[in-house]
Amino acid sequence: MKSILIDRYAKGGALRLGESPVPELRENDVMVEIHAASVNLLDNKIRD
Repeated sequence: MKSILIDRYAKGGALRLGESPVPELRENDVMVEIHAASVNLLDNKIRD
């Protein structure tokens, strides 16, 4: 599945679009399909 990846935590580090494996569902798990998402200021501060 498509995902935004952070290779390392660093000030101004780049985010990149990549592929991640689809997680395995176990008993009592639910998979939700996301149609839109965003990156906000807090996400940038955590990365930095």
